[in-house]
Amino acid sequence: MAAAHKNLLSLWAKEPKDKAAIEKALNDLKVALDEGSDLNDKQAALASKDQYEISVLLAILKKDFASFDDHINQVNTYYTMVPENSENKHLMTGLHLMFLLASNRLSDFHMLLEQIPQKEQISNAYISTPVRIEQSLMEGAYNKVVLTEKNIPSPFYSIFIHIMLETIRREIASSIEKSFKVLAARDATVMLLFENDQQMLQFAQDRKWHLDGERFVFEVEVAQEKPVNLDTVRIATQTIFYAKQLEQIV
Repeated sequence: MAAAHKNLLSLWAKEPKDKAAIEKALNDLKVALDEGSDLNDKQAALASKDQYEISVLLAILKKDFASFDDHINQVNTYYTMVPENSENKHLMTGLHLMFLLASNRLSDFHMLLEQIPQKEQISNAYISTPVRIEQSLMEGAYNKVVLTEKNIPSPFYSIFIHIMLETIRREIASSIEKSFKVLAARDATVMLLFENDQQMLQFAQDRKWHLDGERFVFEVEVAQEKPVNLDTVRIATQTIFYAKQLEQIV
């Protein structure tokens, strides 16, 4: 077991990460833990901790969120059983909160948040980051979600932010299509929170938007089931404001 544990840690420390090799090393360690131990109880507990935590992080890298959901619950059970080995608990809890937000499981998000002391929700970066993102989503301040990625406590948060942004962009794009006959390409780039025109053009191509010079032209249905209330001016203004604020900070 000691060799399997050492091999897993060695592979995980290498960049770029060989996901296939790490997955095999995780399986090897799991088999070794199940079959018996050449380690004392403390060493075996540490090996189990590393197995659970790396399984969570690998699932994020692979974008295998079904596995993530399973592994994050395993690691939380482990922390309950072996609290002295829970130095990474805040990171794991923060990732769990990010996953729940990205999955739009808001009830589960708030249930988990209720288990976390208020002080940690404010002072711990792993926890306060998803808390701030959830507040921004509720306020409709989507530009703040974009800017959050520039100051995240762990790179593993990025994948969840990207998932949220994809959802936000789809919703804004759907509203644009129903609300505008013509929209300047530059304004669309700002409203959809893209960093450059190339990203905007690729997104427009994927949605089959018609580009006429420097503007997008839409065919708006006269009759709509529900009126769309998209405060485009506020979104654009907030995006520009926070971008300028960020430049001043940097």
